[in-house]
Amino acid sequence: MTRFVGNFSTQQLLPPWVSLRAKSWVFIIKVKRKCLQRYLNTHFNAAAPDQAPFHYEALNYTYDLMRVTQHPDFSSCHNNRPGTQTLSKIDIDWAYPCYRWRVSPENIRYDRKIVWVEPLSFDNNSYTMFSSREIWGTETNMAHIEVDENLTRGKLHIDMAIEGLKKFTPKSHSHLLGCLHIRVDTETQSTLMEQIEKDRDLAAFAGVLFASVGLQGQSLVTHDSELNTLKQFRDVFNMKVAVYRAIVQSRSDHENVSDIKIYDGSNVKLDFMWSQTMAESLHRLFGLRKKHAKTAERGHPGGTRSIDGHEVDWDLPCLNKDVVLASSFTSDIRYDVTGTLHTYGN
Repeated sequence: MTRFVGNFSTQQLLPPWVSLRAKSWVFIIKVKRKCLQRYLNTHFNAAAPDQAPFHYEALNYTYDLMRVTQHPDFSSCHNNRPGTQTLSKIDIDWAYPCYRWRVSPENIRYDRKIVWVEPLSFDNNSYTMFSSREIWGTETNMAHIEVDENLTRGKLHIDMAIEGLKKFTPKSHSHLLGCLHIRVDTETQSTLMEQIEKDRDLAAFAGVLFASVGLQGQSLVTHDSELNTLKQFRDVFNMKVAVYRAIVQSRSDHENVSDIKIYDGSNVKLDFMWSQTMAESLHRLFGLRKKHAKTAERGHPGGTRSIDGHEVDWDLPCLNKDVVLASSFTSDIRYDVTGTLHTYGN
């Protein structure tokens, strides 16, 4: 047999991955439970073609987590060789915890466990975007992302743009569209205890996020974080049929967590830009509707901006979504695929 010769790309694609000194910004957003359950029903609970031996159920305290992570030193540690070839990137994802029940052949639910799902994610590096889709099964999309802590004193700015369409017409041309803008007042900080005292549901959600809360919320230890994704590949002859479909189990672990900061949600402005490309995701995941876009102001809240030298079209309706709480911290992160929970059609 001919020996396979590896190169940079194949070495980068293989998990597990390690990200050293990653800077994370986390934004907790209140959403309707039906939005969360709808995703679980269509992606995990539906028969396709057989029923998985699991049932996924949204929690009673319904929050969505937006995570922006800047990776200055990201590498594959396949064959226990971390850091031999590194890259830098930024990714943004939406995730939330849910209950995963085991289901017996008699349709009895038991062994309830909290796991995470990730309905949508964006990445500005093509290597890891491709690997996430092919190995993790995440619906990762390519994007231009910029994180700027120096644009305005005491303000963090995060901008994201994607290739897409303003409107679906026969003559529409795909181009770079604004998708997301976040501004955080970083000079005004809070504590986790102050925030959870305002909202009992938020306190319960924080219990899912963190294993322990130290003095004034400044000492945080993360839970074992299991992520479930639906991995599927289309049939090239029938695009409505999957030739492979499985539930994949993975996990991420944070170590050496430091520089933890907590921000009141009122000091965060988070805006989605409405376009035909993003309309379905914004409606199904966040409950935003076309009628909201018709009355919204247009344009980037901070004026016209380019990203990484690329001109971006920001002439779109700007829809604000309230943030309950925000946080930032630095950590070392390890991402790993731990197994396949169920393969459909076996």
